[in-house]
Amino acid sequence: MKFSHLLAAAVCAIPLAGAAHAEKNYHGFNPETVDALNEKLETPLSETTLEVLSHSTEIEPCGGTQAVTMNPPEGWQDRLETAHAAGGDQVLPVPTTGLTLEYPAVYQLLGVEGACEAMFDITAGGKTQNIQTSCSLPGFDEAAANVFAPLEFEPAEGQDSPAIDNVLVPVNFCRTEEDKAAAP
Repeated sequence: MKFSHLLAAAVCAIPLAGAAHAEKNYHGFNPETVDALNEKLETPLSETTLEVLSHSTEIEPCGGTQAVTMNPPEGWQDRLETAHAAGGDQVLPVPTTGLTLEYPAVYQLLGVEGACEAMFDITAGGKTQNIQTSCSLPGFDEAAANVFAPLEFEPAEGQDSPAIDNVLVPVNFCRTEEDKAAAP
């Protein structure tokens, strides 16, 4: 084989090698959705990020099989020791409005689920303060905190004040059956 034929074969192989190298592992996510998101995100979703997120599409708290690990913030454990869980023995103040849950947009588009616990104090005036969250993935923390920030509470029956510290409430971001059926 002539040198020019070898050179031509090598030159033709370069784009093919690049194409094979550029092939991205989407870890089960819809490539069109990921690529469209990456065009709009300041920091595109990497293969490593997609791999981590792929373990949160059917989580146990939402009826799935994938186990979750919470990421508590500093000081969480100390507060947890004196926490009052919703549905526990302690009678808790009553919210004056319903909860509004806003699913983080990127996670919703990808079909990623999240589990959180929110802990907060309620003042004598019925306002929430000192909100902390422990969630399975970053990004759900802010959404979980936003559920409780605007809430106001009134005293439970037989109580003079709604004031209480370290109220603990689970907050799960779960896809509906319709969401799952509509997923590509």
